[in-house]
Amino acid sequence: MMNHGAEFVQKRLRTELEKYILSQYFGKSPILLETVKNKLDQEGLLYQKPYIESSPAYETIENGIKQANMEEWLKNFFLALAKENLGVYPSPYSHQIEALEQTGKGKDLFVATGTGSGKTECFMWPLLAKIAKEAKNQPNTWQKRGIRTIIMYPMNALVSDQVSRLRKLLGDQEGKFIGIFRKFCGDKSRRPQFGMYTGRTPYPGSEPNKTADDKLRKTLQRLDRQDDKDNSYLELLEKEGKIPAKNNLHLFLEQLKNDVHKPDPEDAELLTRFEMQQYCPDILITNYSMLEYMLLRPIEKKIWKDTKEWLNSSPDNKLLFIIDEAHMYRGSAGGEVALLLRRLFYKLGIERNRVQFILTTASMPRKSEKDKESIVRFF
Repeated sequence: MMNHGAEFVQKRLRTELEKYILSQYFGKSPILLETVKNKLDQEGLLYQKPYIESSPAYETIENGIKQANMEEWLKNFFLALAKENLGVYPSPYSHQIEALEQTGKGKDLFVATGTGSGKTECFMWPLLAKIAKEAKNQPNTWQKRGIRTIIMYPMNALVSDQVSRLRKLLGDQEGKFIGIFRKFCGDKSRRPQFGMYTGRTPYPGSEPNKTADDKLRKTLQRLDRQDDKDNSYLELLEKEGKIPAKNNLHLFLEQLKNDVHKPDPEDAELLTRFEMQQYCPDILITNYSMLEYMLLRPIEKKIWKDTKEWLNSSPDNKLLFIIDEAHMYRGSAGGEVALLLRRLFYKLGIERNRVQFILTTASMPRKSEKDKESIVRFF
């Protein structure tokens, strides 16, 4: 039997259940215990014989990045990320390569593929390609603040998961990403920055206040490795993307003592609302409820002003709008989000052709031609 294989796990579960039943219900009666002890392990009483079902593997392309229909420098950029294990794989699934190629041509994308098949890469890689191409080919507009990409989720738990991924990719503590980015896009290129803007983002209000700043500082102080560089627990949190991607978290905490919310140019992550309201992130991760508030409230006015100015600075600049878990937006919820998007276009003064969409889902029916037609209408 393979160690820790399916058979091993099933037998272990059986054994633990048998022990529980014997001790909990028959432990006080030696006669009953002796009677049932050898009967609980009979098939059909507590368990059935396990059936192991294997799922079909998704098609991979050997050296797919090298074979992709992209500019040579961009291939090398992705291969360098793959070499450093920064969220890119040299031999990815075919649908991941297709997503990268089609979005590179300016097309909208609707990815419907199973759970665990790398949907996140289908928008994360095009996002990386987008910021890299602007930084390399349009250095003047890249220096401008403005949202390049909005990633919208239906719930905060999914937002937090995406933030962890971005921390590990864009904000690795060893500086591998920014080193590769500047090697291919220009050694003076501004660092790409992201920010989570939801109800959990510290913190509401029109301006910073001492009490809230002190509370935030005390919370984050436990993650500061300034005086505890060999802490294995903090190292684990860092690997899992649970520590803010600040260039110098200690300095950020010191600034909070004076109610200062100003990011370091080398920060990968903007952590508080006040940072993002003054220094617009390139990548905004949010949910539809918060996006609606942001479009209405004066406090976020500068975010949209900067984004509008960036869009107007070049006809080649487009907003990338990513909608994960797209199946959640059916019926009335979908209608509300469609109207929300129109309000966003109006706020930015743009038409539909200035926005590129990527939608992803694992729950889209495709059994019949009618299903496929409904998908097209939905999109």
